[in-house]
Order: sequence, then structure tokens, then C-alpha cells
Amino acid sequence: MSGGRGPSRQTRVPTTEELMDLWRAAAESPPPLEELAARVHADTPPWDLDALAAEAVRGTTAVLEVTAGEPTLEAEGFTLVGLDPDVQDATDLPYPERCFDVVVDRHGGYDAAEVARVLRPGGVLLTDQLAGDDVVDLHAVFGAPLPRPHLTVDARADELTDLGLDVTRRETWHGPLAFDDVAALASYLALVPWRSPADFSVDGYANTLIYLHMRAPAWGQPLVFTQSRFLLRAERPF
Repeated sequence: MSGGRGPSRQTRVPTTEELMDLWRAAAESPPPLEELAARVHADTPPWDLDALAAEAVRGTTAVLEVTAGEPTLEAEGFTLVGLDPDVQDATDLPYPERCFDVVVDRHGGYDAAEVARVLRPGGVLLTDQLAGDDVVDLHAVFGAPLPRPHLTVDARADELTDLGLDVTRRETWHGPLAFDDVAALASYLALVPWRSPADFSVDGYANTLIYLHMRAPAWGQPLVFTQSRFLLRAERPF
């Protein structure tokens, strides 16, 4: 009896057309983001906006959260206001001057002059923003321009300083955004269209997607791009 082992089975490599079918299906019927999270892995920055906001709102009476829809802060002892669901950013705020103790911004756009206008003396702005170079490498591989390249921590800090606010904290962070495969990327781009070309489709960008597949997933490695975020804290002097 031979002690040798038979030939090992090899996993069949899918054809290009099979891959394209898989990617089309992923883009046309993406799962909810919470389900896709098992295949898309995003590191988070070292700061904790919830903890910083909880500290800032302690002892206050009026807080504005610049997040379209329902606020995510817990209102305890103060009035919490969120933007109308149809409002996409904090421009032309429908509030009187100096009416808020704290303004918290979570990845939303805001008009610095409007925020300064509604802050009371001693009031605090906390903002956690996607920087203008967020996933610049993802945009580059598709040949797509960055939507807000001017959005930097220094530019935002200078705006607030020019409006008379004191910037008391500024931090920047870069971290990985990884996709298990091109199908996960195709689903993600369907759900988060501002991170893809305006004309994105699987067939229209077939060569790019095949290139991305061969760059990493074909060899069992994830596709990795670079997130870019910044944090600012500013106060209106008394």
C-alpha cells in the first residue's frame, strides 16, 4: 500500500464573466450597510466624539446637533435640537443669535459663520469631519475628482479663528478602509455613491474592477484604501 497522498484539490478560479455577474448583482442589490460591515472593515480615529460631547454639554441648557434627521446625543437636562431631515448641512440656520451652548457636528457640512452666530459666549463647537482627501486613493483608481479637496483641518480652523472663535483642539487621523473583495466594494459604492464616480457602473468600469481584483482579492488579500478625518473643538470667548 502506498503511503503517498493523492493530488490536492484546487479551488476553481472563477472566469471573468462569472466575476462580472457577481459584481453586477452586488451593485444592483446591495445588502444593508449593517450587513455589509462584515465584509467592509473601517478603523476608527482615536477620539471619541460621544465622550467629548457628553463633557461639553454637561451643565448646559441648549444643544444643536448638526446631523440630518434625529439627533444621536442623549438629552439629559438640556434641550437638544436636530436639523430637519430634509436639511443636508448647517447653512442658514433657522435659529436666533447666541441661542446654543454647544454645537456638535457629525460628518455634516456646516457654515462656520452660522455656527459662530448661534453660539453663546462660552459656547463650544465640536466637529468630526471627513477630510477633503478622504479615500483619495479610491477616487484616484477610478479617475474621479475629490468632491471637497479644500476641506482641511487648517482651512476649517482658520475660518473659525477669523470669526472670533478660539480653536482649542485640532487633530487629524488616517486609517484603513478595507474590502474583502470587489463585490463588497461594488455594494459599498452603490450605498455610498459620493465615494465613487458619478457615472459608476460595473460594466462602465469593468477594466478598473478587474485590475482591483487582480491587485489583491485574487490572491486572498483585501483591497485597502485610506480614510482621512479631523477633529476640531472651538469656543466662543466670553
